Amino acid sequence: MFCVENYNNLRMSIKNHKTMIMRIFMILSILFIFFLSFRIVNETRHQYEIANDSLLGQELVIQVDNLLVEADPKKELKLIFGGDIMLSRTVNAKMEAYNDYAWPARLISSSTAEADFSIFNLESPFLRDSNYNVPTGSFAFKANPLSVQTLNLLGADVVSLANNHMLNAGTTGISDTLDVLSENNILSVGAGLNEEQARKPAIIEKNGWKLAFLSYAYPNDHSVATKTQAGIATMDIENLREDIEALKGKVDLIIILMHAGIEYVSVPQKNQVNFAHQAIDFGADLVVGHHPHWPQTWEIYNDKAIFYSLGNFIFDQMWSQGTSQGILAEIIFQSNLSAKAKLIPIVIKDYGQVRLWPEGQDQADFWSVYGLKKSDGINWGNAENYVD
Repeated sequence: MFCVENYNNLRMSIKNHKTMIMRIFMILSILFIFFLSFRIVNETRHQYEIANDSLLGQELVIQVDNLLVEADPKKELKLIFGGDIMLSRTVNAKMEAYNDYAWPARLISSSTAEADFSIFNLESPFLRDSNYNVPTGSFAFKANPLSVQTLNLLGADVVSLANNHMLNAGTTGISDTLDVLSENNILSVGAGLNEEQARKPAIIEKNGWKLAFLSYAYPNDHSVATKTQAGIATMDIENLREDIEALKGKVDLIIILMHAGIEYVSVPQKNQVNFAHQAIDFGADLVVGHHPHWPQTWEIYNDKAIFYSLGNFIFDQMWSQGTSQGILAEIIFQSNLSAKAKLIPIVIKDYGQVRLWPEGQDQADFWSVYGLKKSDGINWGNAENYVD
């Protein structure tokens, strides 16, 4: 009896212990699940905060970057423009005699190559595999491709080909010229194997600036490019308007190169003035001219500058003081597109080598030849005064 009763008591005790153990186990399980859930929630919140902080940091970086961009506008842009370059006739003879096809630029290159962009009018087509002896008095030019070394030494970035001599060597001359310039990383504008190519702008970029150049010459039915004929871009007002309209909003500056005017006079004729004014009215930012072999007047029209002619730059016209001189136009554009310019007199010696006007020699001797007055600085668009 005693044993049975003890046995029953023992069973009840064990059962109670099992129940207690189960309860303890259940409580521990609930605590563990609660703890695990707490860790998961806390970890998720932590990751979210990290991600959110990261996004906020990115926003701050973007905002700071925007502020930096606004505080660091385009740097000033320096352009150098020169007039007519002719590498044929006596200039070629001199290069051959000195065995130096960069000879014309040796004494001026330090003043042209340091600009951001240097721009000239190339008055003579290159022609491969030819006899380059062109007699004095001839007006049919052809240049040895070796003389591209002159353009390279000058630091030429863009050359205008829209002029009255570009077809002197025919279609082959235009084709060879385009190839030689391209091989030397020099952009050209104003001539091509058809009208589309002749009117195509030269676009160049540097230091955040994007510039477009268009080039046109006075009408000449025998040299104007057509849809199927090589030649130059002519001074057609409607073409000018279309070409400028196509560039608006795509570049920072639109610059027109104009080859026109009466030779050996310092005052532009009516068609030069009209074409230049129309270019500005259509949206161009600057007009630079050549062809008269003399420097001509300049003006600020609708708050934009027009330089009607820079005269000769490299030429063999040593028969007069007026034709053995010229000017470089140094133009500095500021980030707000205002600009300042100075005109730098140059002189040509020995039938083709260009140099700066002699230091110490009165520049009045230069300007008086053309009946022009020395300019101390030309500003437009609220530019700061030019300081030499």
